[in-house]
Amino acid sequence: MKTKKSARLINLQLLFIIAMLCSGGLYTKSAWAASKLLKASEIEKIGRDFMLEALEWDRDRLEIKVVYGGKNIRIPQGNVKFDCKLPGRKRRVGRIHFLCLINVEGSTRKRLRLHADVKVAYDIYRPIQSLKMGHIFQPEDIELTRLKSDRVLRNIISDEKDIVGHRLIRNLDQGETILTHMVKRVPVVKNGDRILLVAKKGLLRITVPGVVRQNGFINDTVRVENIQSRKIIFGTVIDSRTVQINF
Repeated sequence: MKTKKSARLINLQLLFIIAMLCSGGLYTKSAWAASKLLKASEIEKIGRDFMLEALEWDRDRLEIKVVYGGKNIRIPQGNVKFDCKLPGRKRRVGRIHFLCLINVEGSTRKRLRLHADVKVAYDIYRPIQSLKMGHIFQPEDIELTRLKSDRVLRNIISDEKDIVGHRLIRNLDQGETILTHMVKRVPVVKNGDRILLVAKKGLLRITVPGVVRQNGFINDTVRVENIQSRKIIFGTVIDSRTVQINF
């Protein structure tokens, strides 16, 4: 009699275990096999790749570190898509917060908040030594260097031609970044300068002395006076000694 009761109890236990397995109430190895582990480092790489595409800077100038701050997560097996979103302007640096959704088979499974620490490299010019106000820049006065910054730098000069030949309008310390408001273009020719007027047509070339009647830069059209005829005409500034007359 006792053996029959024991057998009946064992059968009831088996039925309970089968029922729990069918309802998913018990942890099983097969349940874990249907998911996969996504490491925090992988999440940060996905975020970095996204930021490289989203930010409107040259990629070779960017330095980006993405921080997730969470733990490894498990997601179901299936077609996985990462949908990252960056609100606001795309030409930013510094600390930038953004959102990344993990979608599996078209359904959002995780919403992750990340941030990126972004620096951008600028090509800038600096004086090799301290210079006084009024100095006219020569090529040997400056050096080009690359500066990484977590701020957007404005009014920088990254082309030598926008410095050489320009006048410094304030004192400048050695190593200080040269900005657009620190320099002023110097006219190549000034009112009253004596120059050579050159007229060309085919193989014909005529030169006469002249006087500049207004300040001008290279390729500017300026008023000049023909000393021989005393006539006022217009010409194009070629250099500090030459103005070309078209006819």
